Amino acid sequence: MARKSELAEGEKLILMAKSRWTSFILPALVLAGYIALWHTIQAHGEDTLVVRLIMVAFGLWGVRFFAPRLATYLMLTDKRIYGEAGILVTKTLDVPLDRVGGVYVEQTPLGRLTGRGTVTITTAGSQFEFPYIPSAVKFRDALTRQLELAQTEADRRHTQALAHAIVRAYRTAERSRR
Repeated sequence: MARKSELAEGEKLILMAKSRWTSFILPALVLAGYIALWHTIQAHGEDTLVVRLIMVAFGLWGVRFFAPRLATYLMLTDKRIYGEAGILVTKTLDVPLDRVGGVYVEQTPLGRLTGRGTVTITTAGSQFEFPYIPSAVKFRDALTRQLELAQTEADRRHTQALAHAIVRAYRTAERSRR
């Protein structure tokens, strides 16, 4: 993963987003229920193949809650956005800000209360979703601000290049008249 120490020379970190401990409350409750159910089944001696298969399925379903929270990470700098999501199948985004098409936030009612949400970033022809991002709206607003600054900087460079081209053309025309 790209961390603050892996920033390119001259690149400034604007915002980092990684799951916090609060996003593990619901999965922890599911895990506690799983353990309680397992102990209840063991205590009553109802340990059959069907019960074991149900418990394995329930355990895998519980892992579904932990995995995205453990492996979701977003980093916004003044030049690019970097993100990773997934454990077994990993999606990675590392794109300059001028290639970002849009950013969207989706929040459930519980997500609105806790500030978490899914941040979706679109680039040319691709869409990347990063679930369980803390302060998702803050991240979206910071990214939007950086996109505007990058666009303003690109416009300034373009205007400077155009002005230099005009000056060169004018000087060349002046020299040819002499």
